[in-house]
Amino acid sequence: MRDERSAGFFGLGIAKQSGIPVALICTSGTAAASYLPSVVEAGLARVPLLVLTADRPPELRDNGAPQTIDQIGIYGAAVRLFHDVGVPDEVVADTAPALALRAWAAAFDAPHGPVHLNFPLQEPLATPTDPAPSMGLGFRRGEVQLPPEDLADLAEHLSTRRSLIIAGGHQRPGFAAAAAMLSGEARIPVVADIQARFPSPSTISHGDLLAGAGFFVSHPPDVIVRVGPVPTSRPLWAWMQDSQADQIAIDDAGWRDPLGTVTHAYRADPAVTFAELAGRVAPTPEDWHPAWIDADQRVGEHIAAVLASESFPTEPAIAKAVWAAAPSGSTIYAASSMPIRDLDSFSGAARGDLAVLANRGANGIDGLLSSAAGAAASDGRRVVVLAGDLSTLHDATSLGEIARFGLRVTIVVVNNDGGGIFHFLPQAGQVAPDRFEALFGTPHGHSLVRIAEAFGLRSRTVATEADLRAAVAEDDGPLLVEVMTDRAENVAVHTRLRETAKAALA
Repeated sequence: MRDERSAGFFGLGIAKQSGIPVALICTSGTAAASYLPSVVEAGLARVPLLVLTADRPPELRDNGAPQTIDQIGIYGAAVRLFHDVGVPDEVVADTAPALALRAWAAAFDAPHGPVHLNFPLQEPLATPTDPAPSMGLGFRRGEVQLPPEDLADLAEHLSTRRSLIIAGGHQRPGFAAAAAMLSGEARIPVVADIQARFPSPSTISHGDLLAGAGFFVSHPPDVIVRVGPVPTSRPLWAWMQDSQADQIAIDDAGWRDPLGTVTHAYRADPAVTFAELAGRVAPTPEDWHPAWIDADQRVGEHIAAVLASESFPTEPAIAKAVWAAAPSGSTIYAASSMPIRDLDSFSGAARGDLAVLANRGANGIDGLLSSAAGAAASDGRRVVVLAGDLSTLHDATSLGEIARFGLRVTIVVVNNDGGGIFHFLPQAGQVAPDRFEALFGTPHGHSLVRIAEAFGLRSRTVATEADLRAAVAEDDGPLLVEVMTDRAENVAVHTRLRETAKAALA
């Protein structure tokens, strides 16, 4: 990548896709500062990175030397470990293998995260040395299991009660199979973010709409089992904040409870715990599971009918079309603003042949295309990006890198000429229209097709669902697909769809 900000997110995308720590290397000065957004995202999203920054030697710090800033602890609490390595000498060389193992372990331990090693270097910078011996890193991270007495306590807590599993964020391999087994045997509905959703008879695909329509209030659970961060859906986590149910958090490291509603916490790997709970939890009451499945199906059918009747393109219909057309085995990388929300709410039935990634640690739109490029470069898998126009413009330089390396990335850009999510917030009715447009709408007037072409990336604008699906299914190298929408109409469409969900449950 041609700049450190993009390179940081490129490495983050590789690490997200592979699950293996990725090394980021840069020179001293603002180059190190440019890694900050990706390091913050990695810290909050639990993504393993090794950030290796060159630095000026101690005698040149704090005295106006060029390309010199204070890099000591520059990433603050975002990193799992910081170490100032020291000017290279025999002692530093002898301890380098141990430091490498320590850094790897800190990045790969629970919870995963970034590690920063700072290397002050003196002139001459290019000193011939013997090749460093290869070494295998001996760190192995084991599964976190509950002691038998805690597992029995948790099983008793769930048995015969009206239970609900809510999974947020991206989950490790093995979670889907274990959750499907437990939920199927114990008849527990599973409401999962689009990143963690999996096909099973217990999966609820329209949790956001059900929560907004009041179904969670009319069908209150006794126990909520929480896995991962709070879900993407605002109606869902707003209901969780008011729920009187016991809320059990299962997490193998750290504390994730911004709602302040966890009543019981178990320190364990959710996938391992669910697998061990299978066969130990007595089923929920007979009418509990069918009521959730029936409501989910009714809402899904009504939403599909309304989307089919609306004039294309609408932003929910775009998300649904991308979800349906994404090739089997590919990864969908979604922007953190409206695209991830539309996928979560309107994509429809869960697909087990797709991976879904999003930078939802800090929930920023920065570095989306770079992250997707890293995911594609990690293992060659097709990556379909669902982006907004602002997230694409914010990371536009990555278009050139995607084209240069011929990465298998298809970028679907919803271009509504600005920040569409703000139209859903109270400011839309509190600020004068012209001021709102300038401060929150932030129109840009750019064609993303022209920008992509300037970077040498194949691109086109589509206006029909058939053309969009065909473009997403296409695999002829990197491509940008622009779909034009209207921000005000988008609010109206979402309102109609939410009213439809309420009517389906009436």
